[in-house]
Amino acid sequence: MENFGIRKCSIYLLLLVCWVGISQAQDKPQPIVNASLVGQIIDAHTKEPIEGVTVQLEAVTHNVKTDRDGNFQFVTGQKLPFTLHLSHVGYESKVLVAEHSPITIELIPLDELLEEVVVTGVSQGVSRKKLSFALTKVDSELINTVPALDASTTLRGKVAGLRIDQSGGNAGASVYLRGAKSVSGNVEPLIVVDGFVTGLRLADLNPNDIESIEVVKGAAASALYGTRGEGGIIQVLTKSGRSKSRLSINVDNEVGFSDILLLPPTTDKHHFKVNADGSFFLVDGARVIDYQENGYSVNLHPYKDHYDNTANLLGRTTYFTNAASVASNGDKYNLYLSAQNQYKGGVSPAVAADKRQNLLLNVGYRPSTKISADLTAQYGYFDTPSRAVSSRSEGLLYSTLLVEPHINLSERDAEGRYVYLPKGTELSGQQWTNPFYRLTNQEYNYITENLLLGGKLKYNINQYFSAEGAVSLQTRHYNTEVYHPIGYQTITPDVELNNGNYELTTLRESTRNGQLQLNYNRTSGRLDWGVTAKYVYESAFGTGFGGSGRNLTAPVKSLLVTEPNTRELSSSWEKTVNHGYFLNAKFGWDDKFFIDALGRLDQSSRFGKDVGTAFFPRVSAAYRLTEDVPLYPLTELKFRVAYGKAGSLPPFGAKDSRVTISNAGGVSYTQNDNTDLKRAITEETEIGFDAILWNRLNVQFNYAFSNSTNDFISVPAFAPISGSANIYDNLGAVKSNSLELEVNGKVLEKTKFAWTVGLTFSKVRSKITSLGDVPEFTQNGYRKAVGASTTAIYGYSIHSDLAQLETNNDGFVVNAGDGTKRIDDYMVNEFGVVVEKAAYGTAKEAPVFYVNPATGNAKIIGEANPNFNIGFSNSFSYGPLSLYAVIDWQQGGEKFNETAQYLTYVYRSRFSELSSAAGKPLNFTTQVFNASQVTDYWIESTTHVALRELSLSYKIPTQRLGLSKLLQNASFSLVGRNLLIWTNYQGVNVDGLGQDGFNYPSYRIVSGKLTFNF
Repeated sequence: MENFGIRKCSIYLLLLVCWVGISQAQDKPQPIVNASLVGQIIDAHTKEPIEGVTVQLEAVTHNVKTDRDGNFQFVTGQKLPFTLHLSHVGYESKVLVAEHSPITIELIPLDELLEEVVVTGVSQGVSRKKLSFALTKVDSELINTVPALDASTTLRGKVAGLRIDQSGGNAGASVYLRGAKSVSGNVEPLIVVDGFVTGLRLADLNPNDIESIEVVKGAAASALYGTRGEGGIIQVLTKSGRSKSRLSINVDNEVGFSDILLLPPTTDKHHFKVNADGSFFLVDGARVIDYQENGYSVNLHPYKDHYDNTANLLGRTTYFTNAASVASNGDKYNLYLSAQNQYKGGVSPAVAADKRQNLLLNVGYRPSTKISADLTAQYGYFDTPSRAVSSRSEGLLYSTLLVEPHINLSERDAEGRYVYLPKGTELSGQQWTNPFYRLTNQEYNYITENLLLGGKLKYNINQYFSAEGAVSLQTRHYNTEVYHPIGYQTITPDVELNNGNYELTTLRESTRNGQLQLNYNRTSGRLDWGVTAKYVYESAFGTGFGGSGRNLTAPVKSLLVTEPNTRELSSSWEKTVNHGYFLNAKFGWDDKFFIDALGRLDQSSRFGKDVGTAFFPRVSAAYRLTEDVPLYPLTELKFRVAYGKAGSLPPFGAKDSRVTISNAGGVSYTQNDNTDLKRAITEETEIGFDAILWNRLNVQFNYAFSNSTNDFISVPAFAPISGSANIYDNLGAVKSNSLELEVNGKVLEKTKFAWTVGLTFSKVRSKITSLGDVPEFTQNGYRKAVGASTTAIYGYSIHSDLAQLETNNDGFVVNAGDGTKRIDDYMVNEFGVVVEKAAYGTAKEAPVFYVNPATGNAKIIGEANPNFNIGFSNSFSYGPLSLYAVIDWQQGGEKFNETAQYLTYVYRSRFSELSSAAGKPLNFTTQVFNASQVTDYWIESTTHVALRELSLSYKIPTQRLGLSKLLQNASFSLVGRNLLIWTNYQGVNVDGLGQDGFNYPSYRIVSGKLTFNF
């Protein structure tokens, strides 16, 4: 290309010399100018080169066209700057001023959103303008600018109606769409990868390999997936190499650090007597509480020896990722191959880093216009030692926060090993296991391997008929080992651990999927119509083995060296086979009226023969109003309505959960077939519209309401002597509604500056409408009661306002105290707690609890579901610089902060310090702690605004640096993940439902990323 340019310039130079000579001979002098312009034109969305763009220089009659790499070149008699007119079919025409050479120009596709093809929830790929239900598509720019640690959090703030639940800062998040579909809570969506139905979670996938993600939120669209679609559908479309017309090699290297984002406040003071030098005053080797003269208030003293265990032991760790990919495309093939290695240091250097490796191979082959074939192979390896510290009592935070700071948990012996009981431990009221002793003496492995193999074949029989088939195999292998060596120390003698212990767990899962589909499509005048028939086969098989033993005879990790009579062995087996048949008909009139009708029949081996078949319908319609009525600045307005059903399967074995009771030799039971058990079903109606403003901003609005019935409830019927009965029945029902708004597009685009914005808003509500004949109950801290939210927090209540007190006809308070007090007998103290006036300021001052003998003094005390969620993304570019940010705002939603509550129990919380400083008796602090019961004083709002993603990038000028022969593109980025959270919440993790009980903390990652494209 460069030689061609030189030859071309030489010809122009020769012509110019001849022209000058002729001009001089004719005695007509003209200005002599010789300037050139070199540039590339790319798609504003995909960043791929555009071939055949017409580049017209103003005031010059001739023009040039871009080549297959999007490049063009001018040599002209004009001086810089040049005014250029650009045009190409399918793109907005553009006029710009080129002030320098070389130059890169972006063209915006016309009706980009409308012509974009989507494939999720439809039997065949269809342009968005014909889609009659809601679908959100997140493209690579929003995914790959700041790639998430895994794909589970990559949609945060980018999809309305989607909730990310990440209770532990290290774990992959759970993703839920449009509220609860079950009494038990949310149902996770089905994950489809490149058209292959899988049992994967988003956390299993590598964001660097993702081209786009399509999200189908409700049953109105997911009826296509029948029994598997109740929680909605998320389809991940991986990179395939189709977008390139030559060999392309991409290398990504990122390195940075991680540190803790949130920690609860703690006190640095104690309430024990001290000597003159500040050391503890001891009597018979024990500390003595330093009471004031009144006999109940205490004096506070700073610790003489103060070790910040959280700062010393939960410090900054390393994070890095290496990734490389190769993409190629020819006339008949496309290829994409990638590999990634990720090293994710956790919250402590004492814990080995989580590691993951991903491999992806996508191959497409098109031997003729009638036949196309695609193959995919995806492999993931996950080593997650952080699981060893993710539980409460075994977690790092449990000890580093609770242990008094005069104890140095990082103390080591003469050989440099963490000691089991550091100095000062004997002074504590209770002894804590030093987690760093455990982590350096216990050995553990948590390994998961995933493999997905899939193939698709499509054959165009003629212009109307086509057939396609697909097969896939997905396997998951999970192995865990926990090894305690001989001589392992514990606080008290432990026969399970002291002489060595070994545990092994192995799980093997495989899923096979086959699909065969026939399509007929036709255009008759102004009517487009088509019919699709499809058969789906699914088989899921799983086996498991678990074993443990103690009293090792040799220092090796094997069940063979454990004492035989201590071994405990278990195994599991399950298999499910599903068959699906569906027929889909679609009609479009004059490119503005669209109707889609679908019916699917499902059969599953998890049910008895009488209820083995279920029917899932869908009908949807859309009308493009702007095709008939001009509504500028609305360049597109499409109304749509959809109705459909989808379902989910009960746990394996639920079909065999009916029992009969016998009384021979003691109470026992026999399991029988539960042949009446049905699928859980969600039916949903969705209404909404899609709009485009000024051909720039895309707007989607949805309102959906659903009714979920036949939910599976495990009935706690009885506990026989020889076992426990676990009976499932279709008893639960839940209603949900969801209000969603999405706005995105390019707000501004100039020669050097562009601004792209995205906004999401969602408000979701779910309410239990039936429990059958089962009494209301509490599950995972939430009250399951008719009329209550599925996430209603249940527990005890401390009165905080006199208005909460209720009286009988005689004026006595009935929901507090012993029924002998009136409202005037109570007051609110300085901690916002109702106390008895007579006890205020005395040793008897205590919180007044809500009482109701009929309910056991407990009630609904909080709501975990937020009022609304807002996501806000912005991307700015100016020349070679670009800035990208995603902000996540959650308003409302509450969580039980057990971390802060338990810190109060050992007088380590900020509340304990303030209570003592205010002269309250120690018993006041103890009663507010309330024996670790769920109590509303420890229910906190999780309202927050978080800067989830931030990237500042610089595009390296490879041409100016003379590197264009080697590098097509290169960039350097500063990246922040989970960078800042603004919140009043004082726990460990503001994200996720469920209580905060010394969870693995949230942490930020700051890194630098260097990207090369060869």
